[in-house]
Amino acid sequence: MADVLFDGAYLQALADRNEDVEQHLVAHFSRSVRVKLQIQLRSPELAQDASQETFLRVFNYFRSGKTLDNPASLPGFVHKVSHNIALEFLRSSTRHPQLSEDAPEPVDRAPSPEGQVVTEERKRVVQRILRDLPEKDRELLRRVFLEEEDKDAVCAELGVDRGYLRVLLYRARVRMKTAWLRLEGRQTAHGASR
Repeated sequence: MADVLFDGAYLQALADRNEDVEQHLVAHFSRSVRVKLQIQLRSPELAQDASQETFLRVFNYFRSGKTLDNPASLPGFVHKVSHNIALEFLRSSTRHPQLSEDAPEPVDRAPSPEGQVVTEERKRVVQRILRDLPEKDRELLRRVFLEEEDKDAVCAELGVDRGYLRVLLYRARVRMKTAWLRLEGRQTAHGASR
């Protein structure tokens, strides 16, 4: 079968799952398909996987009852299948979707420099307010809201039930809000006196 002519009988043998013909097809095209795939995919592992997928799809094509109008075009068909598989592998292995050249510029969602200054200022204000709160309130707010500890564990440690924990949290939040408003009032009065 070294100098076999790709004819209708060869295609029919592929459709009939003739093992000798299938092995001949693989032996005849495997080197050229693998070289082409390694150039396209630049990875020996991906090229090997794509090569196996190529022959599997070629066999499935003929097994499903389809054929080629011109049996002599089998080499072109095999290489076109391998090319399409290489494109599929490239698309699936690409980390980020490719943008078209006329796509709009992506929007920068990072905070503006002014927004960053405001955020940092708010963090300092919150830290200052928390520092001025009683230690019990500060610890409770930190554990429940910042660290998101299990409320049942906090209740067990404090020796209270969930209802009373709600009361303690409410009181701590009221004290924090009062401190916030007091600080804002001072800053507003200080800013107005300038």
